[in-house]
Amino acid sequence: MKIRIYKDETVALRIDEIIDNLNRIAPNLSFSKGESKFSIYGFFVLNPSTYKKINQSIHKEALEDYEVFLFTDKAYDNNYFWDAPNGNKVILSLSGWDHLTNLSRNNGAVYFICAILIRKLGVGFSHKGNNTGCINDFWQDKTGVDTGMRCAFICDKCLKTIRDKKITNTNKLLKDIKSILNDLSIASRSGMDICDFWKMQQKNDTFDVFMCHNSEDKPAVRDMNSLLRRRGIQTWFDEEQLPPGRLWQELLEEQIESVKTAVVIVGDSGMGPWQNMEVRAFLQEFVRRKCPVIPVILKDCQNVPQLPLFLSQLTWVDFRKKSPDPLLRLLWGITGVKP
Repeated sequence: MKIRIYKDETVALRIDEIIDNLNRIAPNLSFSKGESKFSIYGFFVLNPSTYKKINQSIHKEALEDYEVFLFTDKAYDNNYFWDAPNGNKVILSLSGWDHLTNLSRNNGAVYFICAILIRKLGVGFSHKGNNTGCINDFWQDKTGVDTGMRCAFICDKCLKTIRDKKITNTNKLLKDIKSILNDLSIASRSGMDICDFWKMQQKNDTFDVFMCHNSEDKPAVRDMNSLLRRRGIQTWFDEEQLPPGRLWQELLEEQIESVKTAVVIVGDSGMGPWQNMEVRAFLQEFVRRKCPVIPVILKDCQNVPQLPLFLSQLTWVDFRKKSPDPLLRLLWGITGVKP
């Protein structure tokens, strides 16, 4: 389900961070940033006249999108956050935000994205007349949005009513939206910007083990990675964790400073040039914060190559041997729990 997000020059939003994190949390939704210029002429947003003046390149760019969100700090003439969507597009006003809440506009953007998706999916009905904390509140009194972001949930009554039966994966989409709302609620109750909350969350999300290996041994390392993940081990494996278009050296440095354990995997291909550098960094960490570094010999390794002196002195796990079980020994080294 494709969703595109735009903002005009009047509103300060961390769109790139919002999109990256929504894609991370909600795998059944696909968020992207609008490339075409979005601007609103005049002092107010009016429906339908403002919608009719939307840049034609936006219409072309978002032709196949399920929903398109266009954020501005200009006010609607009726003082709503948004009015009835026009096709698959909805203009959202964050005008006067600082008078309504001390929470970030980023929190508001994420909240309204969830609210409109819930309405479009036909989940529940609008709670007109009072603020209950449910995402389907009408916010007749706009200050109710502060409570809404801190509660950030879908009430049981709404969850029992799904009017749009055409969407086959509604339950998966609902699960994704609930995950987003859960993060938003935690961040908002702490008074945090949702983007800062996500950044802190990811920083604290340390991995159990770093899979240090020669790229020539990738197939065997991939199998070992799968074995460990099935045992509940949180692995850092480059092809799963390195996103395109990023400086991978910086991401490696971050993990070397925080990962709990390093596994140095050795096969017939020997130690790769970058692997040697990673091993030196991990050995420094081994001394500084007692980070375990576990040398592992792959099952199909015929001749163990000569290794750095300090690495060769560490206790090995040899997958060429059947007893004691090498996988159990490796798990022992990673978790510290003897099998």
